[in-house]
Amino acid sequence: MNNISKFINISKTCTSRLYTSRITSICHQRSLFTTKNNNNNINNSNLASSTSSLLSNNNVIKRYYQSPNVNGNKSSFDDITDFQNTIEIKNLPSTITKNDLKTVFQDYHIATHGVKMVFDEDVGFAYITFGNKKDFNRAVELKTFALNGQEYPIVPLQATALNWNQAGSQSYLNRTAVTNHLWKTRGPMAPNAATTKAELISKRPGESKTEIDLFFSSDLALREMYLSPYGHLRVGRFLEDLDALAGSTAIKHAEEANEDRKMTIVTASVDRINLLRTLVPDRDIKMEGIVTYVGSSSMEVMIKVRSKDNQTQQWEPVLVAYFTMVARDPILRKATPVNHLDCQTPMEKKLFEDGKKHKAARLNYSQQSLENLPPTSSELQTIHNLFMISKSTTNLELIPMKDTLCQSTILCQPQEKNINGNIFGGYLMRKGFEIAFSTCFLRFNKSLPKFVAMDDISFLNPVDIGNILSLESTIVYSHPFPDAVQKYYAQVEVLAYVTEPLSGNRKLSNVFNFTFICSPSINNEIADPNQKVKQILPQTYSEAMKYLAGKRIVERHRECEATDNMEIWFN
Repeated sequence: MNNISKFINISKTCTSRLYTSRITSICHQRSLFTTKNNNNNINNSNLASSTSSLLSNNNVIKRYYQSPNVNGNKSSFDDITDFQNTIEIKNLPSTITKNDLKTVFQDYHIATHGVKMVFDEDVGFAYITFGNKKDFNRAVELKTFALNGQEYPIVPLQATALNWNQAGSQSYLNRTAVTNHLWKTRGPMAPNAATTKAELISKRPGESKTEIDLFFSSDLALREMYLSPYGHLRVGRFLEDLDALAGSTAIKHAEEANEDRKMTIVTASVDRINLLRTLVPDRDIKMEGIVTYVGSSSMEVMIKVRSKDNQTQQWEPVLVAYFTMVARDPILRKATPVNHLDCQTPMEKKLFEDGKKHKAARLNYSQQSLENLPPTSSELQTIHNLFMISKSTTNLELIPMKDTLCQSTILCQPQEKNINGNIFGGYLMRKGFEIAFSTCFLRFNKSLPKFVAMDDISFLNPVDIGNILSLESTIVYSHPFPDAVQKYYAQVEVLAYVTEPLSGNRKLSNVFNFTFICSPSINNEIADPNQKVKQILPQTYSEAMKYLAGKRIVERHRECEATDNMEIWFN
């Protein structure tokens, strides 16, 4: 097994060569997290010694972490975009600095922030972007770079040869360090994968277990990548990591280590993501994914997230999520069977039965959907009550549902692709969350929306590079807390439509449902008891159905809050 880096400890079952492509934020962030599974423990002594060696050399720590354009969610490699004018120098010693490179090329026009360096163990790689084609050609003609009597080859960066629609194109510039690493360890699908059916085997749930540690308490560079404008950790970034972790966990169960990859793993739906506590930025985070239920071609992946209390040093539950992943044959483009799940312990059997219940609940929700069945008599009464309220003078601040609509249009860029060459589902969830948050904030603008849950997320159609993505976000339901002033549940629906520009074909790709709690919290403002209570008002039959669907989701959330399922955290 390759020793990827003295700054990362990685489990035997999920390790592959990290530097398949070196132009990636994981190179810049590789000391910031660890991964492991149940069969292998983290080698903390190696990590401690590595940290000690970093602290003893201020020049080294600056080279590894100082980024001239840190902006909260970008790595220092994100501004290498003009690959035509960039060279690569390989196998450099660890003692080299940016000043050494600039001295050699002092007569060349180097682009702003045009010198990038990454290190794998004691081997360095430099990327220099020139401001014009002439100086780039001069540098290429040198062929070698001389340092301390040694010659190091200079080669032009060949990123223009990438086919962005091809799976396995290894350049994930805009992903977090966690997502980037998980994709690197999975690797691309084998291009000539066999179509013959492999013999299915049974696997224990623990064989798919994958853990990620994020050391936010000690690493400011990592923390800054996840920070929101309001001092919290960005939920959208975590949604990306959760999706990537679910995919990696599922593929460890579905595939054999010794056979070519015969399937792709896609996210079919997200049953629920429930945030139990606020994501505090100075606490270490541990994410754990495990396959808990398997159908014919589908797998349920449960992800638990904990944060470490800096005072008590105890790991506290923060978030739980349930992803449904589906295995598909890349040649036949249809579902393909996956390995069986061998549950032996009482907890494994309980989680398997829970997975059955989740699947049955999904089917029931679909059958009882307002798109299939009419509202119940009590729901019709609710709509009639709203109609009567709209005709009279009340103490409510009526907000027409259509007035809450926010829209966004995105050109799907190749930098947002996933390991299979499509637009990354985690990115779609992040963009959906961000427009939902903004929609909520605009209407409840004295309240910083607090994300509490994400339900019934559907991935209906893949989104390809070059498509036009249209997001439509609407507050479909609000419900005041009976024992609090100006405190509300706000349910936001986000519809994602994808358009193929050349043909003009437009179709629904995703449906996102986000639940927020809004209460006066900005600048410690005290709620005014005389202010009218906000009320979302549907004005068409279609809006009324959206209102009732949002009401159902909030009521399910309130039921879940009353359910104690803490036993999953202590196994």
